[in-house]
Amino acid sequence: FLELAEPPVDAAVDALVADGATDVVAVPYVLFGAGHLKDDGPAVLDRARRRHPHVRFRLARDLGVHPAVLDVAEDRVRGATTATTGPAGGEHVEAVVAIGRGSTDPDACADLVKLVRLLGDGRGLGTVEPAFQAMSTPTLEGALERARLLGATRVTVLPLFLFAGVLVERIAERAATWAAEHAAVVVAPAAHLGVDPRLAALVVERQREAREGDVRMNCDVCAYRVRLPGFEDKVGTPLSLAPPEAATRGWRARRAANQAASKAAERRERPRVGLGRRLGAPASPDRGAPAIEVTGLRHTWPDGTVALAGVDLAVANRDRVAVLGPNGSGKTTLVLHLVGALERTAGTVAVGGTPVSKGTLAEVRRRVGLVFQDPDDQLFLPTVRDDVAFGPSAQGLAGDDLDARVSAALDVVGLADLADRAPHQLSLGERRRAALAGVLATHPEVLVLDEPTANLDPASRRDLVEVVRGLQVTTLVVTHDLPLALELCPKSVVLDRGRIAADGPTAGLLANRDLMAAHRLELPYGMVVAPPTVPVATPGHVRAER
Repeated sequence: FLELAEPPVDAAVDALVADGATDVVAVPYVLFGAGHLKDDGPAVLDRARRRHPHVRFRLARDLGVHPAVLDVAEDRVRGATTATTGPAGGEHVEAVVAIGRGSTDPDACADLVKLVRLLGDGRGLGTVEPAFQAMSTPTLEGALERARLLGATRVTVLPLFLFAGVLVERIAERAATWAAEHAAVVVAPAAHLGVDPRLAALVVERQREAREGDVRMNCDVCAYRVRLPGFEDKVGTPLSLAPPEAATRGWRARRAANQAASKAAERRERPRVGLGRRLGAPASPDRGAPAIEVTGLRHTWPDGTVALAGVDLAVANRDRVAVLGPNGSGKTTLVLHLVGALERTAGTVAVGGTPVSKGTLAEVRRRVGLVFQDPDDQLFLPTVRDDVAFGPSAQGLAGDDLDARVSAALDVVGLADLADRAPHQLSLGERRRAALAGVLATHPEVLVLDEPTANLDPASRRDLVEVVRGLQVTTLVVTHDLPLALELCPKSVVLDRGRIAADGPTAGLLANRDLMAAHRLELPYGMVVAPPTVPVATPGHVRAER
């Protein structure tokens, strides 16, 4: 504590250093930064640095205007309304007066007003008025009177305090006194913010900011520098500084643009050596049946959690299909069933017409090549060449035939010059391509990629995309990278809560904003997808015809 209670903050700092701490972050557990944060906080750390010059000390920022604070405040308001009027009253709050400590510091007062403004936006709490306990206006009585004049018949008084104490008690007394003089208005006292896991998580976030840097301080092109309700995932995402393309005018300009686009597409599709692919990775054979066919697939974990609740999926030969969905939707569980790694609760799985069963596992796993998200789960031998050779040698290939197979696979992914390097000496993008080469060397009929571009820089991502685009192998891409799905896969399915929620052309799925929002999928900032003319299918089978 800074004052009035034990232990004092200086003693806490000394105890941490005595325990061996060499890097200390002080997180001020206050809502808004006023005198205590701006004056006392730096003073505490200055004293600490003088006592412990070998220790690094950093000061985090106040909790401030944050979605967690807003959510806790809303819960307190609704709790007070329910306690006063019963459960049905929770949706009928006419007005709220949110009252803070008050300060002569303009930043602290402004932050409280900002938080109150956001609390009144889209939460169904009615009019939300700010007030201050002391040192600033409006007062509690002034805010209650304003709410009454605006027609409120019931007002909830919310103390924006982290802890109970004398001031919270005084606020309740003042509210009761005002209510006794205005019988036409019901005044419901709400609890202070108090102890809440969401606020504890915010403390951790503030500590991490102090250690790793605050996005507000190191981004000059961010769409949002602080988290705002409804836009939490936009923090740090870049604004596009490129001017919008001018509209093409005239038939000559349109013809030139179309010709340029056609030539660019032709160059991308043209076979080349190295990353040009189409050399060394044979096309998937046509076995007269869907490359992948899943019917009524169900999977329940031992604790009773349902991972797949009746999945129907069919992918045609040589097609590329993306599997999209939020975390926990069952995507990885689905692909593990394709190689028989899990025992299904119900349903059938077939690869190229061969049912997946205990008696066919060897054949199925020869046909299906699975590339894990983490390449370190697949690369385990001394050199890249050894790792790529492992699969085909297990299939019985040896001698010159094995060498040729390995060389072709490395050439396909553009790693021929790194064949004798140790996998741990490669970058993440190179390791991921090495893992892909090891799978391609077995000549799979179906290629399954689990989050293939996760954590890759743009250049490495482009290298991997070019490899996959050149393959004539049936490919299933499990990904959160929606631009990748649009670029690589003509068809997609949306998996959510263990079911296929939608399927169809990738562009159509990504252009459906309501569908995307319903399944927690979101395009990168500034990306807009035009809907195709082909409608998105309803839940059911995906017939990904070529």
